[in-house]
This record gives sequence, structure tokens and C-alpha cells, in this order.
Amino acid sequence: MNDFQTTYNRLRNGSSKWLKMTSEKEDVPEGIIPLSVADMEFQTAEVIKEALKTYIDTEVLGYSKPTKAYLDSVTNFFDKFHKTKIENEWIVTTPGIVPALATAVRAFSDVGDGVIIFTPVYPPFYEVVRGQGRRIEESPLIYSNNRYEIDFENLEKIAKKDDVKLILFCNPHNPSGIVWTRDEIERICQIAKENDIILVSDEIHSDYVFNGEHVVLTDLSEYRDISICCTAPSKTFNIAGLQCSNILIPDKGIRNEFLRANEVMGIERANVLGLVAAKACYDNGYDWLKEASEVIKQNLEIVDKFFSSLSDKFRVMEIDASFLAWINFEDLNVSTEEFYSWLDEANIFINKGETFGEAAKYFIRLNVGLPTKDLINALDRFEKVFKEKHV
Repeated sequence: MNDFQTTYNRLRNGSSKWLKMTSEKEDVPEGIIPLSVADMEFQTAEVIKEALKTYIDTEVLGYSKPTKAYLDSVTNFFDKFHKTKIENEWIVTTPGIVPALATAVRAFSDVGDGVIIFTPVYPPFYEVVRGQGRRIEESPLIYSNNRYEIDFENLEKIAKKDDVKLILFCNPHNPSGIVWTRDEIERICQIAKENDIILVSDEIHSDYVFNGEHVVLTDLSEYRDISICCTAPSKTFNIAGLQCSNILIPDKGIRNEFLRANEVMGIERANVLGLVAAKACYDNGYDWLKEASEVIKQNLEIVDKFFSSLSDKFRVMEIDASFLAWINFEDLNVSTEEFYSWLDEANIFINKGETFGEAAKYFIRLNVGLPTKDLINALDRFEKVFKEKHV
């Protein structure tokens, strides 16, 4: 039986999420767990620990590339879990999806070119574009009835610009957890193809889908000649620190351009232990994934019920996928500064909506990938402060 209820203090191992918490507030009481950065507080799966131990005991930790056995494990996972066929030759391993996004921007655009992103969105989408001297072309999502919709009229207008070279797309969407429909994805693909635009899809949260049907970008065969699909076991199996992602690039020409850019940037290799752990996950991690999904789904339901009962001024977006809740507090009619002060008093550490885009400043993103008892403890602390402060 896997363990999803033991609490760990991750400050001792340099956890980015925990260090971010202590950088925001020096006097954090003992027992507080941050609910921000998107990794989970669950113990590493036994199949991963066993695979890593065996490899370290028997192998040399030198430079490595993915073996056929590794590639077979990835393709088998997509066949079994996502019901889609991919080919070994499509797979390019990288140290992560953000480096892969940066590589794609460098490979398929020039300085000054436009890159379309749907906002609000995961902050590194902005960084990999601006940081390389490209121009962000925002296609704002339409917020209606506490859901997001794609503004296709706006997208078509922007895509017609001659110097727009890429679309960076997030499915499931981060931060909202929305799973885009096949029709929506096909329409994006059609617009991209009509305008000679490369479409790059970040699908890192696609293994935790609770509503709707996730469509892997490469499943749309007629658009494989413009598609780059970014996947990884890192969120799914909580191994982000092992730096291993699988980028699916069906078109040989695009794949070779991507590989050349990767080599120039010096990030062409995934971590050798990441490859070992990923293979163990794809081969034998199904039970852990099923159990983790059950805990996450339960935690999302707890968050939804909590905020709904606390005040009808909160709006928790229905989460189709991921372990991240997206919560709107605009109807409270308080400033963001005041609301954040309540969170601070309750020692609740989240991601502020404004970091995903200005239109999301009255949202917070809350990570529910932690033991249920610790989530409830955090919500109880917030309830106490909220009832004292909000009239």
C-alpha cells in the first residue's frame, strides 16, 4: 500500500516550494505546509525507489541516452493510459518541459517574432518568450460562468500576422485545470496550419483528468506536421527533481530542428536517474497513480465544498484535471492586498493569480497534492481568520 498521508518537512532537502514559503515569511510556525508550487507532498512510490536503488547499486552514472526499452515503456504507457498510438522515433527527451518550450521558441522563431499564448497561463510561458527576445501575442481567454473559453475570433486575427511563428498551448490548462475539447483543439490546429504556425502543447497535467476527455495533440494525425507535444512523468509521479520529459515530435524535419536547437542550448540530455525513474513509473506505476488520483479528487472536492460553504462570494472553478484548484475571490469586494494579508495571518502559502496574468489578479491557485489532514488543517486556519476579518 502506498503512503499518501505521512507529513514530511521538506526544508531539509532544499524543496523549492518550501524555500519559497520561508522567503515570503521568516517566522513560519512548525507544521505549516505550502500550497503553492506544483509538486506534491506524497512519499515517493516504492517502484521508483526500488528502480533507483537497483540502478545505483549495479550501473555507472555516466552520460546516457534513452534506450529502446525506455522508449517502448513511454509508447506503451500512452497506448494503455491515453489510448493513443505514438512512435518511438517521435520521442525527444529533455530535462523538463520549460526547457523544451524555450528550445521550441528558439528553434522556430527569430528575435522580434510573435508567439501566441492564451492568458492567463503558467508564468514560464511568458518567460521563455520574452527572455529570448520574442514578442508575446496574448490571446486572452474569455471568462464566463466561472469557466474559460477560447476567443477564436481574436486568435484568427492574431495568427494572420506575418511574423507570428508559434502558439504555446496548455492542455490541461494551467492554472484553471480545464481540459480543452477535441473540437477546440482541432480548431486551434486548423488556424495554426493555415498560417504556417508551429503549435506547441504543454500536456504535463494530462495524467490527472477527472472530467472530460484529454486529447493528446499527436492523436490529430492531419496536424502532426505542425505539432510538438510536451509530456512528462514529473507531475504525475512527483519526480520533478529528476528532470526528465518526453517531447513528442512526429515530423522528422521539425524534430531535427528541435534537436539542433537543443544541442546549441546544451540541454539535449535528460537526467540518467530521471530516465530510470520514468521507466519504472511507466511500467509499474499504475497502482500509485490510481491511489494518488483518488486522494487528489477527494482533496479537490473538500476545497470546493469548503469555499462554497464559507461564503457564496468565493467561486471555485470546476477542475477537469490536475491537482491545482483555481479560486476567484473578486466578489468579496476586498483588495488583493487585504485578502493576501488574511492568507498570511493564516499561514496559507499559495500562488497569486496575478502571476498568471493581470486578468487573474482576483484568483489564487491552491495545490491540493498533500495529505488530506494537512489540507483540512490549512483550510481550518483560513476559516478562523476569514470569519474574524470579513464582515
